[in-house]
Amino acid sequence: MGEWLVDTSAPLGSGAFAEVLPAWRERAGMAGVQRAIKIYKAVGDGERQRRALEEIQVQEQLLGCPYVVAYVDAFLVEDGPYDGCVAQVMEMGDVSLASRLAAERSPRRMTVGEVAEMLGGVAEALDHIHARGLVHADLKPGNIVRCRGIWKIADFNATSVLAGGRGRDQGGTQAYMSPQRLAAGGSGSVRREDDMWSLGVILGECLLGRLPRRSDGLREPDATALAERIAGELEDLERREADPELVVLAGELLSTDPALRPRAAATALRLRELAHRAAEEGTDLVRWSGLACSSFGNSHLEVFTANRSDGLRHRWIVQGWSDWHGMAAPCAVRAIAVGSPREFEQNLWLLDHEGGIWVRSLVVDRETCAPVEDWSAWQPWPAPADGVTVVDLAATNAPWAQHCLLAVDSQGRAWWRPWNAHGGWSNWWALPDPPEGLVTLRAATGAVGVGALDGRGVIWRSPGPYARSWYRPLPAEQPPVRGFALLPDDAVVVLTGEGVELRPGGMHTGPLAPAPAGDYVAVDASSRWPGHLELVLRDREDRILHTWAHRWDTGWWEWHPDWADLSG
Repeated sequence: MGEWLVDTSAPLGSGAFAEVLPAWRERAGMAGVQRAIKIYKAVGDGERQRRALEEIQVQEQLLGCPYVVAYVDAFLVEDGPYDGCVAQVMEMGDVSLASRLAAERSPRRMTVGEVAEMLGGVAEALDHIHARGLVHADLKPGNIVRCRGIWKIADFNATSVLAGGRGRDQGGTQAYMSPQRLAAGGSGSVRREDDMWSLGVILGECLLGRLPRRSDGLREPDATALAERIAGELEDLERREADPELVVLAGELLSTDPALRPRAAATALRLRELAHRAAEEGTDLVRWSGLACSSFGNSHLEVFTANRSDGLRHRWIVQGWSDWHGMAAPCAVRAIAVGSPREFEQNLWLLDHEGGIWVRSLVVDRETCAPVEDWSAWQPWPAPADGVTVVDLAATNAPWAQHCLLAVDSQGRAWWRPWNAHGGWSNWWALPDPPEGLVTLRAATGAVGVGALDGRGVIWRSPGPYARSWYRPLPAEQPPVRGFALLPDDAVVVLTGEGVELRPGGMHTGPLAPAPAGDYVAVDASSRWPGHLELVLRDREDRILHTWAHRWDTGWWEWHPDWADLSG
């Protein structure tokens, strides 16, 4: 179709009005860029042609909103099976909210943070739409899709232009229609408040994992009765686990009086605040999940974990992986840091829940990597300053890199303590001008610099502890991050509610193999020698996964195609 190759065997969606197909551009250099083409079945039908052109014009008006599926191009198909059809090219999504909800009904519902972050973007998109004198009129899970990790509104076929606050009702999905639209039987008008009702139904569906069933067996849509059933089930859910603010918001959006429904901008603000709060709580989970890996020489990699059930334990590889071994700890572990100030010597730090730091060390033989002596006794380690309570701890974990210990305190400030050229520890120093509200700090693996995560789930990077400059290595629309590992060439591995993702930056890298399905809460990286990377993940079920990469002489990084499960 023109410059586009389409796959008619794998439609992304199909209906009486249009069909959506995956597509690739034939133009040189664009072969790997995938898009979606919507083909309107409007040949010889003036009304359908009008609506197709209106939808394309709406998409053009909404360009620039990060939470609306982006319009790319439109053209008239001039040959083949779709000859005479209008086609619109748009951004490609990988999954719809409808599919996500169907998958999440078993084994779990979406978390408060996931719901608030996703629908916060949807509400921002509605505010963008309403501000341009439009109403979407067909908001439903099937029309909310994920594109490059961001949830966006799609399908503007039913969208109407407002005049005097009202637009023509051009159809939609009855289950998500307001009582006012249903009462008019689809022949009335639509208003901005109708979109907010639809968002309330979707919010209830996300929290419950499904829409409530009718108890009377009737099929006729009754929006008021649906709202009452959603409210009843949410009230029961709130007593057990739901966030009360989300339950209140759902109730306000499902008010039978349109004037009482919150506007899109206010709804987006409330959802964003909840998402930021959940992200901060999520990063607490990362800090306390207790995962660290390190190396003290070429053939060695060691993984340490700690939790309330198993306590502190470790497993290592020299010529092959050892079994897991328990290790006595002086405290209940809040965070683990491990590194090598000198080659073939390893320090292990633990942070307790009161902010106390403990350390022990191990020296191994250079040839065999066997311990010269047993681990030293645990010793207390000084805090950065009087009155400072440390809440997170990390260390440089590559034996060939400049070694330092990093800490974040309860006020969100960043500290570091370097290993000096004289073979000893310098004093603690406060990092200059860090971002506000930090919750964790990490040294880059196989590269210079440090990274930080704030309470909103935003990653910051600095060229080094002495530098006063901090920048965001990921785009502003990046979903809140749970954990991260900094790699060479500005690459970063991030954990979000969507899973594990490698953001290459300037890194010449092959793809990171997709991790097995899981709810991952911690990530750490190490390097046994220059040109080598190790990556370790931990999920909420305490499963530990490992993969690695090496760098060719050409500068190209290549990841191992599989993940090894180290849990057993």
